[in-house]
Amino acid sequence: MGMILSRMTKVVTDKNKINEFLNSRYIEAVFPSKERVAEMMGRGKQLVFYWGIDPTGPDVHLGHTTNVFVMKRLAELGHKIIMLIGDFTATIGDPTDKEAMRKPLTEKEVKENMKTYIDQISKILPKNLFEVKYNSKWYNKLIYKDWLKVAMKFTQQQMIARDMFQERLKKDKPIGMHEFDYPMMQGYDSVVMNVDGEVGGNDQTFNMMIGRDLVKDFLGKEKIVIATRLLEDLATGSKIMNKSEEQYVAINQRPEDMFGKVMAMSDSAISPVLSYATEVTNERVAEVKSRLEGGENPMISKKELAYELVRMYHNEKEAQKARDNFERVFSEGQLPEEIQEVENKGTILQTTVVAGIASSLTEAKRLIDQGAIKINGETVTRWDQEVKRGDIIKGGPHKFRRVK
Repeated sequence: MGMILSRMTKVVTDKNKINEFLNSRYIEAVFPSKERVAEMMGRGKQLVFYWGIDPTGPDVHLGHTTNVFVMKRLAELGHKIIMLIGDFTATIGDPTDKEAMRKPLTEKEVKENMKTYIDQISKILPKNLFEVKYNSKWYNKLIYKDWLKVAMKFTQQQMIARDMFQERLKKDKPIGMHEFDYPMMQGYDSVVMNVDGEVGGNDQTFNMMIGRDLVKDFLGKEKIVIATRLLEDLATGSKIMNKSEEQYVAINQRPEDMFGKVMAMSDSAISPVLSYATEVTNERVAEVKSRLEGGENPMISKKELAYELVRMYHNEKEAQKARDNFERVFSEGQLPEEIQEVENKGTILQTTVVAGIASSLTEAKRLIDQGAIKINGETVTRWDQEVKRGDIIKGGPHKFRRVK
């Protein structure tokens, strides 16, 4: 996709609007400081901001959307927006928060994963408001001697000091040399695109600050870093959207599946998801938080949250339908009004994967072993159990499929 900004928006210089943006609930930290960035944004010059996403899986999930909301607001302030698809860096894998090396992805896997990324992102940010770039465009052409100019800017001590590497050293787990390259590559993206700022989750702050150093060294200017809040469970501090364990809500999920996934979240996830993964007003967020703290049944707020998310990514009619379906299945013990049909692959193991209840045979086996798969209400105990036409497969609390 080339330059697709179909309209130019006048750059907003109003201090109140800029400060309102910088102090929004989505933002965790701003570098070098909110005051300095407010000054830079208030000059009337259109700045270039980007957010990068590696296609390590096929879905954009709620954990990603906080960044897209921030980019949307930057576009509304009149700044230029770039969505960078890390199709090259995805083949390496970001080591951030990883206890072991990632399994490398092939180019074919990456291309398959990113097929619908732009369509998914455009559910929040209209396509005419951003430009799309792919970092394979420059990394496939990069000469090694030029990369050494980047690598020489940093030391091994800087990289090895990161928490996840220290944890691996303590546990005698390997650290790949390529993992040191990843933050430098993410940083170098800023240089190649000549950006003025980057948006990313606060777990990406180290990588984004590497880019800040490189922009200063190579381009002689100051790069803005906007670190957004992560979706974390208030009770446990753990990430709510765990992509590696399929514990996430994808924005392109079917309405019934999305509603059910939200209802399956812990009660302590309601406030952060409402705050950072929706665009409801601050007043609405405060009201729900107050109700929860006042002892209201969390199920009420959770249903409201599930309805809001389905409405956002589908429409009001689908949201109402998903809520009615949930009530029918979980409150009244009935089957959903509509059940997606799936191909019969002979055994429950293969059919579960085709049905989208499990993402792989390994996960399907785990679900069966945990007693999480049922056929016509009976718990499945064998991987090789046969399925037949008309069987209703239930996976977990909210996924139903009918075998063709």
